[in-house]
Amino acid sequence: MDTKLIKEVTDWMKTTDLAEFCYENNGDSIEIKTQEALPEPAQFACSLTAVTAPTVGIYHAADKGQNLTLTEGQPVEQGAALGVVETVSKKHKITAPVAGKLRVVSAQEGAPVEFGLPLFFIEPQEH
Repeated sequence: MDTKLIKEVTDWMKTTDLAEFCYENNGDSIEIKTQEALPEPAQFACSLTAVTAPTVGIYHAADKGQNLTLTEGQPVEQGAALGVVETVSKKHKITAPVAGKLRVVSAQEGAPVEFGLPLFFIEPQEH
């Protein structure tokens, strides 16, 4: 495609309010999109507090020999144990950052997790 034509088209685009432009001629084609054509990321308000994996490892609800069952709707206190992420050399405790109710429990016993993966969502209790 002729670079002169590309320059002419891009210069022309700057004088319009178009966000996208497509041109085809004899097998040549050009498509131009301005930043205005890019989709806006979704914005939403969320009152839930995410509890994320502190590291890469394997999630366990409790240490061996202990039993901890976490269910959606269950009340939790700030600092309450929510499990551990086990790595080759260490167990990283997961605790509730706020008091409230567990609204989403996505952590699965024995499942691999990545750093930052949301394991729980807590609805903070109102004061």
